Amino acid sequence: MAAAAARSGAHPPSFASSLGRCRVLPVVVVRQPGGAARPSPLLAPERCAAAVGTAAPKVEGGGRRSSEQGQLAVAPARLVDELVEEALVWSSQHGLVVGDKNHPRSGKAPGVGLLHAPFALLPMSFSKVYWDQAVELAPLFNELVDRVSLDGDFLQETLARTKEVDSFTGRLLDIHAKMMKLNKKEDVRLGLTRSDYMVDGATDQLLQVELNTISTSSNGLACGVCELHRNLIRQHERELGLGPESIVGNTAIAQHAEALAGAWAEFNNQSSVVLVVVQPEERYMYDQYWITVALREIYPWVLGRIKETVNYC
Repeated sequence: MAAAAARSGAHPPSFASSLGRCRVLPVVVVRQPGGAARPSPLLAPERCAAAVGTAAPKVEGGGRRSSEQGQLAVAPARLVDELVEEALVWSSQHGLVVGDKNHPRSGKAPGVGLLHAPFALLPMSFSKVYWDQAVELAPLFNELVDRVSLDGDFLQETLARTKEVDSFTGRLLDIHAKMMKLNKKEDVRLGLTRSDYMVDGATDQLLQVELNTISTSSNGLACGVCELHRNLIRQHERELGLGPESIVGNTAIAQHAEALAGAWAEFNNQSSVVLVVVQPEERYMYDQYWITVALREIYPWVLGRIKETVNYC
């Protein structure tokens, strides 16, 4: 199966604030302009994580932050301590973990040398206008990626200079050139892409940072952060002024498993496999395992057709 954008248009993009871009699908609070926080009927929880947002926060007396549109205020120190402890316990209990790079066996032996994954203690909101723009753009960019992937000469020409300075891209282009000589073509193409966005504070516009066709990781962790935030808000609804229904669901893992299983079915070859290539000493192996677990649990007919290859990069 070649890497192209075929049916990934339904997958949500990721967001980032003007303070820095997100590397995963976000967990965000839905706010309609001028209204209270609530789930958006446009963004079905079973399909994506979404948000609607606020203006930049202002600092008020006593060190508390707020914004004109209702940005979460900074919680008192006591509440922050409680949230941190509860979040760390929840992360350990629910697999929101990564390998500890300081542990000699981390990333080599499952269950050894674990740390909680990096996460924001509370969600940040984004304007629904920005979300709608990104959702509208997603299938267009995916179609563009798919069409570009079919133009071999264009890819080789435009990436020629990149090949000179990037060995990874160079190896990919060498493989691609060999396939072109063999006239190797694929009838079934699947793309799992991820677009990273940020809101530019100076222009108040949604800007695309990059479109990833290879590095589309952290989906399992993103789903975990979603549930972590929902749990924390449920436990501290009164202090935070939010309800758990304000967190729109994130099912990126289920969507990725659906896409992989669908591509396997379209391939129409019972001996075909979903190949999982794992780098040696992979600290994010637990994020990757979420996909294989979802395939086994949601699509049992693919069970036994998952092959894991270690020590290959």
